[in-house]
Amino acid sequence: MVLEHSRYQDPRTWKMTPAMIRARQPFFKKNLAGLGALLLVTGGIYVYTYRFLNKDNDFADVPIPPIDAQELEKLKKEYEKHKQDARKN
Repeated sequence: MVLEHSRYQDPRTWKMTPAMIRARQPFFKKNLAGLGALLLVTGGIYVYTYRFLNKDNDFADVPIPPIDAQELEKLKKEYEKHKQDARKN
């Protein structure tokens, strides 16, 4: 049977019996320390990867050419027209 009765669980509530709690007690601190170590390693890898991937200075040395006022106005008008067209659709 799939849900056979275990002598370490209460058959009505499926909670651990005092015997099971006593049997697990010596391992609690070691298990907690292992969990902490796993979380630290996982978190460290995540933070290292996140910081490494966010170093995006590929185009920092490329100079940006200056733009004159007429060109800027033209680009603004194109942008506004594009926004209005997007709202209509």
